[in-house]
Order: sequence, then C-alpha cells, then structure tokens
Amino acid sequence: MSVASRSVLNQTSSTSTNPSPHEASAQHQKPYRLERIHLEVTNVCNFKCEFCPDAIMERKRGHMDMALLTQALDEIATHRLARIVAFHLMGEPLIYPHIFKAIALACDRQLNLHLTTNGSTFHIRPRHIEQLVGSGIPKVTISLQTPDPDTFIIRGAPPKLSPEQYFDGITQYVHANLLSESSTRVHLKFLDTTPHPFLVPHKAMHVVEGKEQMQQQLREWCDRLLAALPLDHPERPTEAELTRRLASHKPGRWQVIELTPKLALETFPLDSWGNVESSTVIPASFGYCNGTTDQAGILYDGTVVPCCKDYEGKIPLGNLNNNSLSLILDHQQPACALRQGFDRFQVTHPVCKRCMGADTTQKSLLRQVGSIVYFKLYNPIMKRINPGWGEI
Repeated sequence: MSVASRSVLNQTSSTSTNPSPHEASAQHQKPYRLERIHLEVTNVCNFKCEFCPDAIMERKRGHMDMALLTQALDEIATHRLARIVAFHLMGEPLIYPHIFKAIALACDRQLNLHLTTNGSTFHIRPRHIEQLVGSGIPKVTISLQTPDPDTFIIRGAPPKLSPEQYFDGITQYVHANLLSESSTRVHLKFLDTTPHPFLVPHKAMHVVEGKEQMQQQLREWCDRLLAALPLDHPERPTEAELTRRLASHKPGRWQVIELTPKLALETFPLDSWGNVESSTVIPASFGYCNGTTDQAGILYDGTVVPCCKDYEGKIPLGNLNNNSLSLILDHQQPACALRQGFDRFQVTHPVCKRCMGADTTQKSLLRQVGSIVYFKLYNPIMKRINPGWGEI
C-alpha cells in the first residue's frame, strides 16, 4: 500500500485482533527488526489483472531458488528480522513449484507466515485445498477483488477458468478450513473503487462502488461462505450481529469485517502502484515512508527492495546472494541513505518522489502531509489500541 493512501485509510473490525501464537510466545524476546518482509517466491502469475502492473512489468520472470529461500528464512528466524513474513510481492505463490515445502520451512521456523493468493488453483489444482488447510500457515489472504461474473472479466484469468469455477474453488477452500482443526485465518479481499480525494487509482475502473453496492456483495459472500457452518454453530454470528457488522462498512476505506475467528472480509480501495502509469505526477519533496524501517521486500532473484511497491526493483538495496539481509538493511549505504532521508522527512529517490506524489498540486501536498501524520501519529496510536491493527 502506498504511504499516502495509508494516511487516509481506516481498518475497522467487530472485534480486536489478538496476537498470533507465534507473536504471543515471543513477547518477551528482543523486538523484531521489521514489521513485515515481503518475500517473492515467484513473479510468475496466471492472472493479468487490470489493477495490477504485472502486464507492464519488465523484470525477467522466474522462481526463487530453494537454497536462497531457505537462507532467507533462516536469517529472518534466527535474527528476528520481521514480525510478519509475507509470501507476496508480485506473482502467484501457489504456482511456485515448491510452495508447500516453502510453507513448511517457514512454519518449522515458527515464522508468522502470511500468503496472498488469487485463489485460482483451488479449482485448477483441487489438491491445494487439503494441502493448504493442513499446512499450518497462520494466515491466507485471498485476493477475490472482483466478486461477481461481470467484474471477473478484468482479471485476465486463464481461458478455461470460468467465474463460477473460480468462485466455487475459493468457497470450497474456505469451507474446508472452517470445518477443519486448522488455526489458519483467512481473509477475502474485495476491491473498492469508490472515488477518494486522496487516492490516485492505477487505472480508471468500476468494480464495486459505494456503500449499497459493497454491502450487497459482502452480504452475498457472507451467506455463501458461512453456509458451511450450522446456524447454531458457536462461532457463527447471529443474523442480527452479522447485519450490524456489515452496516459498519464505510466506502473508500480499508476495512476488515470479522465473520468468525478464522474468517474475515476485507475491503481495500483502488490506489496506484507508485503512479507508474499516471501521465501527470506532481512529485513529492517531503514526507515519510516506513520502507527499510518497518518493511522491506526480497525479489525472487535475491534483490532487496525497500517496499512492496517497488515491483520492478528500481531501488535495489543489495542482494542476498552477496550479503546478509541484516548487512543490507543496517550497514550498507543505499538503505541507510534512504532511511536517513525519511527520518528528516525528505524524499530523495526519484521513484519515491513519484510514488508519494499525485496528479494535482493540492493532492500531492495532502499526500505528503498525510504520510507523516499516518506513520508518526495515527499508526502508532492505533497499534497501541489494537495490537493487530494495520496487519496485511
């Protein structure tokens, strides 16, 4: 998520998010170096979504070598480098040839692993349902995004995958997880294209807009997903409680609506990928980003980048094939210089200037001020109130 967008987005939930067992067991150990690290096991994807820059990405396609992945996980675990390890940056992780071995490696090291998937392989490779349910992964986020057949067309899905097959595969996985003894938390993400004065959409598009349309889609998917649980199941919300939770949704904001302890719906506003395709951008000159301070990314070839927005690797901080992650983040000039600039509220790199800017002078100024307000004031306050707030 871009720094500017996060300054104006809220996450709401019917209940507070409790720390995972991995986090609870580590409360009295040294603090994590990063809040999260995005680990790209592959940048190959079987979808070509219009809201994603995959179609314009110029990087060579490939999968992370297992030896390199093991090295990265070992260092992250040994030195507590990240509270959350996310198999997510570009690409579809469930088509990584060694994905379940990779999940097992992370879980064996007691890492708080999150995986983001488009959910397509639940139909294409049905065995993935049982494998993922039994994997022990702490969290799975399904990028449903387009919740009906009419909007599914913008996903660029494989020709033999129909909307009905796609939705049914996701439903089967959620049902299997709900009925299992798995502790995996599953989030279903919905793309909210409600216009917002602070955001610069990657492209103009209409998926789900406004409170009425979004609540209709959320309700339909609630009914579909909760059908696996009997009406008197202790974890299933009552009709009145479900209505109350859905009514709390506000359009144009990042929100989480918890349905059960293992299932939540998440709405996410349409924003840009660093304004890469915007024809007009007023670049930022000041502001704050948590890149290299609270987050970083590792591309499949070992290149370390400051954030999940740098999908092309245009801000290479170093490479794990040559140096350790700790050395790259804390002792080498590229990461240190970038971080020192942000600590002074200075935006120094051209890619960051474009990412934190906007298409009008007023919006650019608001985004720059908003980035400071969000990261330095709003985010710390919200995390003290709810330790699980802001988790993606």
